[in-house]
Amino acid sequence: MLIDHSLIGHTSTRAATDAAWAESAGFDGVWTTESVTDAFLQSMAVSLTTERIGVGTAIAVAFARNPMSTAYAAWDLAAASDGRFSLGLGSQIEAHITRRFSMPWSPPVDRMRDYVAAMRAIFDAWRNGTRLRYEGDTYRHTLMSPVFTPPHHDHEIPIGVAAVGPKMTELAGESCDFAILHGMIHPAYFDDVTLPALQRGLDTSGRERSAVTLSCPLFMVMGDDEEAIAASTAETKGQIAFYASTPAYRRVLDPIGYGELQPELQQLSREGKWQEMSGLIDDDLLHHLAFVGRPEDMPSLVRERFDGRLDRVSSYFGWPVDDPDRLGEILAGFHTDDD
Repeated sequence: MLIDHSLIGHTSTRAATDAAWAESAGFDGVWTTESVTDAFLQSMAVSLTTERIGVGTAIAVAFARNPMSTAYAAWDLAAASDGRFSLGLGSQIEAHITRRFSMPWSPPVDRMRDYVAAMRAIFDAWRNGTRLRYEGDTYRHTLMSPVFTPPHHDHEIPIGVAAVGPKMTELAGESCDFAILHGMIHPAYFDDVTLPALQRGLDTSGRERSAVTLSCPLFMVMGDDEEAIAASTAETKGQIAFYASTPAYRRVLDPIGYGELQPELQQLSREGKWQEMSGLIDDDLLHHLAFVGRPEDMPSLVRERFDGRLDRVSSYFGWPVDDPDRLGEILAGFHTDDD
């Protein structure tokens, strides 16, 4: 199991500093995120300030862009990182695409399938000189002049999608190199929904399970004393309440007996009662979705639940560890068994 570092909420300037720290600490990869800035700007900052660590978007909002503009950014980042870049795409939800980005919306799985296929056609044209003639249901790319063709390189660019529901997970198995799962996950949902959906996609494409890397930012509630753990618990419960208020996550809550909580949280969110929402996340639900303990406990706790299920993980809220030697020893625990 590989252990990565997430740059959620970071500016590009801070991303460069944190990525250099993550590389020196022993993380395997850095994921840039599209929250307060452009994920590609973050990725370029990471690429230019590191030498070994992997860098990828988790995620870049696909439908806020067209496949060609995304392809240009990804191609340049693959060159800048000397082949360390992976492109993670997410659909976002309709309200953000239409109201925040003022872009069109259509059924997301079909649109994403078209998006990924279009990008692969563009990369093929740039890498192999094939004529660009992609005509899909949503996207058409049929013009590529030499003057607009970027400098050649042979770096492969893995493409992945953020997947919560079974249809997007199936798409990942069908046509992607990796899938970015959501922190709102537990073994029952993974075994009963995620894995079967992934396998259906793999069967469609005739590939093995090893063809798709599964990555997930996990809720790790950490601290060296009760006060620190209490603070981390409050933060995590607030985040779980935020996600659980969205109807799409009811399917995650149902298998562990918390499905009826979703509409209650949704109503409170509409009323802006954020504190009340957090109070509805009890410790039992927290332990279904999070890992609680000292930082040193995290490798064994995570591997106990997800070893053999997930290939890469990260801590949703980062690590409360300042000592680089201590952090390095903790991170090494994700790579090896305790025994």
